[in-house]
Amino acid sequence: MKKLFEKDMFRYTFVLTMVAIVCGLMIGGMNALTAPIIARNLQEAENRAYQEVLPEGESFDKLELVTGVPATIQSAVVGLDGTNKIVGYIYTANGTNQHGSISIVISVDASGKIIGASILSINQTKGIDDTANNLQSFVGTQIGDNNPIGDITSGVTNSLNTVKALLTDISVAHGLLADVPADPYVDAFGEGYQIVQDNTFVPTANITQKDDIKNASNETVGYIYTLAGTGDYSNGEEIVSGHGITIKVVFDADLDVVLVEVPEDLYGHTGGNRRTKIQNYLNELIGFKANQFDTILNDSGDLVSGVTYTKDLVDILIDALVEEVN
Repeated sequence: MKKLFEKDMFRYTFVLTMVAIVCGLMIGGMNALTAPIIARNLQEAENRAYQEVLPEGESFDKLELVTGVPATIQSAVVGLDGTNKIVGYIYTANGTNQHGSISIVISVDASGKIIGASILSINQTKGIDDTANNLQSFVGTQIGDNNPIGDITSGVTNSLNTVKALLTDISVAHGLLADVPADPYVDAFGEGYQIVQDNTFVPTANITQKDDIKNASNETVGYIYTLAGTGDYSNGEEIVSGHGITIKVVFDADLDVVLVEVPEDLYGHTGGNRRTKIQNYLNELIGFKANQFDTILNDSGDLVSGVTYTKDLVDILIDALVEEVN
């Protein structure tokens, strides 16, 4: 063995082998130490990008791209707030045209409304700012409708068409991946319904709007009355004044109630379980006509325990509706 080490070639080979082993162990150890840090930094950078289009999101879970999701969709995540409530969905998509490629990131709420949009990358020589501005014009619209709000910047038609195509693909992905609530209006009035404001209606103190519901054949099949008012409520510690609530009561063509909505974003009284009590109270009206409301609600005392002040305001609004409809 000693004589073997006296040979230069073997000695050099042995030394190099040992050096390689030591270096390999060091690199492996370094990777083991740094890999979690790199992964964490990448995740944090990804989350920051997500929060730019979905500020309410505090954590983000990736969704599996199932069969049927268009090939242009690169990724999809669901955004959660601090209570693990879903606040939106985020999709990244990439498309190309004769000028190059465009990657966009879009945030969408459960109903399909675009709530944030940004250009991730654009590999084109001109019209970059115009394309970014055009993308922003879709914020606030329904995904897939391709009806921007405001003016579109001209001169970037191909890029605009690419953006519209990507939004359509995101709409398909959203329908497949998101936990989208069923549309109660479809259940009541069928696919293809339209809501058209009745411009002949004269608003009153508590009834702010009336809409007609048209079916796919443009026949009037229902009505929506929007009720609004302000009043006192208890927040559990004190009585608060001056806050309002909005209620939407939906009738069919025979003036039977088919749906009552208490929009959360228009509910200025204490939410959570107390708002649920008010919703359950109003759900008692479903299936009945306005001239039956008093009888129905008089038997609903247990439903509104703890929300007496808000219930009093609701009763005022319902009385105004009864007077209007009758």
